Amino acid sequence: MLMGIDDVLALAKTPEEREEMKARLLRLMEMKDEDIDFSDIPKITDFSRFRRAKPHFDAMREHNKRVDAERAHKQAMNISAMEH
Repeated sequence: MLMGIDDVLALAKTPEEREEMKARLLRLMEMKDEDIDFSDIPKITDFSRFRRAKPHFDAMREHNKRVDAERAHKQAMNISAMEH
């Protein structure tokens, strides 16, 4: 899930920090891709330690299914309890 601006700003500890973060985020949003300087990022040449992500995604998908099922069950139990 992607974080929105409000999610990021919620991490600020003070109103001043929130305003500073907001200003920085707005500047980044206005920046064009071609204006980003990637020259200080080292080029990856050794891919030997790379692994396929699919097994991790599969595990996360199963975890999310369990969490969603638990949440739906609790919600159904709350609705059922309110009806009686």
